[in-house]
Amino acid sequence: MVRSGYILAGFETLAGIVDRFIKGERGHFNDNFTRADVAKFLSTTCSGFLHSYGQNFDKKKKLEKHDINETRMFHQCIDMEIFEGCDFLVDSGGFQISTGRFSRERSENLFKMYYEWVKNNHELFAKAFILDIPPGPGCKIFHNFDDVYKLNLESYTQARDLPTVVRDKIVYIHHFRTPKLWDIYTRIMRDNELFPYFNYHGTGGIVANMATDMSIPCIIYVLPLIPLLNECKRYNRDFLNFHILGGANWRDILFYEFFTKIVWDKHKIKLNMTYDSSGPYKQSQMARYIHVKDGTGYVRKMSLKSDHIDKRFYEGERCIDAAQRLVDHVADTLNFKRINVGRIYDTETNTYNEDLKIYLTLFYPILLFSEIQEWLRDYAAQIYPLYINGEIEEFHQSCLHATSVLNQGKITKKQKIKSFSIARSLDMLTNLDEDYCEYLINKVLAKDEFVDLDEKKRVLTV
Repeated sequence: MVRSGYILAGFETLAGIVDRFIKGERGHFNDNFTRADVAKFLSTTCSGFLHSYGQNFDKKKKLEKHDINETRMFHQCIDMEIFEGCDFLVDSGGFQISTGRFSRERSENLFKMYYEWVKNNHELFAKAFILDIPPGPGCKIFHNFDDVYKLNLESYTQARDLPTVVRDKIVYIHHFRTPKLWDIYTRIMRDNELFPYFNYHGTGGIVANMATDMSIPCIIYVLPLIPLLNECKRYNRDFLNFHILGGANWRDILFYEFFTKIVWDKHKIKLNMTYDSSGPYKQSQMARYIHVKDGTGYVRKMSLKSDHIDKRFYEGERCIDAAQRLVDHVADTLNFKRINVGRIYDTETNTYNEDLKIYLTLFYPILLFSEIQEWLRDYAAQIYPLYINGEIEEFHQSCLHATSVLNQGKITKKQKIKSFSIARSLDMLTNLDEDYCEYLINKVLAKDEFVDLDEKKRVLTV
């Protein structure tokens, strides 16, 4: 097993379910594994576990209790002893502000409280995201782009001025996804020379750009990555820890592996890429499906819905049989005790039976990320020489094959576009031309601009 770049968002849910199972409060625990066994698995296959400080901030009636509850949650998870050796990460809640979940007053409360909590509780976590507040749909706190600049500058400089022991854990987020945001966040970083103050960097806005993803001739997060790499060179730093908020699609992992190779080969900078998502748990718990390798190695969606579970999954194997195969694989790989799947659902609660929930919907997705990343790491190493040797068409086809394996053997228009844009992205990471990045943002991403914050354009439309 390899340690994937995957970071599980909302880890407190996993913590509670596993802890109750071990205590015998739910399910049929029979010394299936020890707490140390779970900790070894989680720490060696996953890059971290993320909790959002601000996720329920809008629902709190008494904010003075919020910090107490947040601190208690981390202590409780630490005391469970299943996260020994794991990295905890804290998200700020800036995303919730940007999407309009918080009122202006509640947003201001979060701004005042977050860094104070981080400063007072830094021993509880390995990293904490900066309080970045880009505008988004329904955002209630900005009147214009000057507001965006001023509020983010205030937040970023406040993070810079934290005690070193705290600041060293802060993940600096560099936004880029419209011409104005490119300008604002570039000015904030460069005018204040903020890059060298932070050990960790990242970007967001990936999900917001899904519709634009097919029209841009490169992998989209190359755009913010290039100025950060230029900052590395400017300050003679030989590493970049780069996190992509929400970038956890299977095909993205292939891109990450190529990027780490080209950045080292061309610039001798060690690029460490991580990504987060709660998607696998939403898929299994809410949408009731999981991703499964079939008999030929292709990754397919498999339904876990009650009316599908006895139906065929692939070439005669029923979904219930595939579920048992996966549960056995988890147990054997991790040296846990095997369980009999039996019924998928508890007839009294109409939810997954607890034993299966642990093995199949909690542990299996984490293990699968590790296995997928290991395969793609080896595959990228095999075909990377095609790009280096100028055999670009062969390189394109090899990339397309990998993405089809991850998509049930299907080849879609988007897969073709993204696979063909990998070589262009590697060229861009070789040249590190920020002018070209800005050109692409102005040409392709300008239509995503927040025009309601542009006072000049707003006056013209009145």
